[in-house]
Amino acid sequence: MVATVNASTSAGVVITPDNSGVLALQSSSTTAVTLDASQNATFAGSVKTNTLTSASATALTLQSAGTTAITVDTSQNVGIGTASPTQKLHVLGAMLIGNYGGNQYLYFDSTSAYVGRNSSTGDIWLNNSGSQNTIFGVGSTEKMRIDSSGNLLVGGTTVYGSCKTTIDSGSGNSLAIRLTNTGSSYTLFYYNSTVTGSIGTNGTTTSFNTSSAYRLKENIAPMTGALATVAQLKPVTYKWKSNGSDGQGFIAHELQAVVPDCVTGEKDAVDENGDIKPQGIDVSFLVATLTAALQETKALIDTQAATITALTARIVALESK
Repeated sequence: MVATVNASTSAGVVITPDNSGVLALQSSSTTAVTLDASQNATFAGSVKTNTLTSASATALTLQSAGTTAITVDTSQNVGIGTASPTQKLHVLGAMLIGNYGGNQYLYFDSTSAYVGRNSSTGDIWLNNSGSQNTIFGVGSTEKMRIDSSGNLLVGGTTVYGSCKTTIDSGSGNSLAIRLTNTGSSYTLFYYNSTVTGSIGTNGTTTSFNTSSAYRLKENIAPMTGALATVAQLKPVTYKWKSNGSDGQGFIAHELQAVVPDCVTGEKDAVDENGDIKPQGIDVSFLVATLTAALQETKALIDTQAATITALTARIVALESK
């Protein structure tokens, strides 16, 4: 092949191949660059350049083994694995970014947050190591967050009652739990590692259960004095301040003085904000007392009935004389 060198043109130095249409540039008797008749260049070694430029209104592509790996479109969106990027960086496929201590991370350096996977346990982490919240949204609206104290809030941003989970549903329903197996429970309640209660269903009704197995109890004895206890109870009617509706039941601290295990909390307690921290009542704990009181009442009635029967018989006998 014979090439012609022409340095007299306005374009600078021009190297023209012979009639074969292939131009080869050699270094130390080895072809370094080959340019075919279609202007496709092949480099035998590495290529060093400061700028890669595509033709006007044409995307820039980088290929490997004849397949496009990276595309920079005319809007300067970069696509990896896609020839039609829609964002400044559009990756179609899996990414492995970073490796620290055998774990892979995707970092957001403005907040020191990261998404990561522990390679030994397989745990997936979405972590915010600063004092910021981790927020989940739909569109531009926040729907859920984990705050910097580890509280989970759904539908709101305020923690109520120092609870670890707060669901603020506004005017809608707060929580729906669905079961398809009547042998399961909606919810189990634990104290340390011991189940203390549950909410379950038989497929028709809902049961609110408190642990009551004999194996959990000792010093079991029949209840006495229940009728006297019932006599001390002070059932009342009232109106609720919140909406003026009518109610009936007990005043918590008055019931606590008679049957303490029916009531939780302390009279006149307030929370850290000075708001009312109300006492609570579980009247189901009155059932045993009321049952025992009925049994004591029946025993009295039976005794009185026997006495009346005996007296009536005596009267009839006396009148018949």
